[in-house]
Amino acid sequence: MSSLSTAMECAAKGLVAEPCAGGAHRRCGSCGAVAYCSRAHQNHAIPNTRCFFLESFKVHLKGLWKSECRCGPEISSVKDLSITAEWNMESSLCPCTEPGNSLSAPLASWEEYYRWRSLPLHSPAAVLLHWPLTLYHCLQLSRIQASRCDANDTLRIHYLGPEKELLQLPVFAELLALFPGVHLCIELVGPTVPRSRDGEVLNISSYAHCSAESCCCRSFAASEDVNCSALTLKLWKGVYHERYSDMDSNPHLIVAPNAGLAAYPTWLPTIEMIRKIGIPAMFTDFCEEAAHLASCCISSITGQPLRVPIQVNPFRQPIAENNSALYIPCYSNCFIFGM
Repeated sequence: MSSLSTAMECAAKGLVAEPCAGGAHRRCGSCGAVAYCSRAHQNHAIPNTRCFFLESFKVHLKGLWKSECRCGPEISSVKDLSITAEWNMESSLCPCTEPGNSLSAPLASWEEYYRWRSLPLHSPAAVLLHWPLTLYHCLQLSRIQASRCDANDTLRIHYLGPEKELLQLPVFAELLALFPGVHLCIELVGPTVPRSRDGEVLNISSYAHCSAESCCCRSFAASEDVNCSALTLKLWKGVYHERYSDMDSNPHLIVAPNAGLAAYPTWLPTIEMIRKIGIPAMFTDFCEEAAHLASCCISSITGQPLRVPIQVNPFRQPIAENNSALYIPCYSNCFIFGM
């Protein structure tokens, strides 16, 4: 296989002005029939449906949307997680202010969420909001209610293996609307957290802004008594089983989005530790096959079946992943399960 890919010519040769960077070692994950000399040549040669979708809303490579297609920066190359709290869309397309009314029943679909937030169904907001809405759904499936907060009315969550969401942290402000009157403390731990930001604390008390200069979201200054809600994020670099003792407190819930448990051996000691401390843990993955393999890993360590069986996440990202190595549809946070 390696000798074949070395002999192949870059499929973008002659289509781009820049000369090839070397051998064509980047085999196409979709067809497997061609290869490219670099990521830049691959990006140029292959039409990206995500790019077209984002460009249709004029958000391609802007603010919070930069990491939503392969044109954006790779997370591993980002040293400064500077937070741009901008939707780069008009107010009618994004949740930039408080909801008009409180929730009367748990949300069970994107349609229900959009109706509650008075958003049109063609809004692309769900592309980013699948992070906080998946977290919301994890809490619902785990039957962890806000009433089970600690003495300080704080709901504590350990969030494992963050990647592109590190560049989209302001969207987690939507949890303020979903859990009014609750202080949420989320500690995010993973290898992709920049070393320079290890231990950093971020306090979020308002929603990301829309693009309208006259919108009230720009003049809103959240006071401490607005819904008595607040969101605190703390960043930790490393793997969970090695950093757990450094973290501030025991969580009510552990969440690991797009975990890939079967693909990374570092998950094994983490699962063993979660089993020992007895904290509910929820996982998601891109496809049902990955979720099934993960459930086998969990059961082999715990000796028990899943506490929350594999099921489709109603708040999965609504557009498919590009250039997947698997020949089946894959969506971020597509399937959800728990131990």
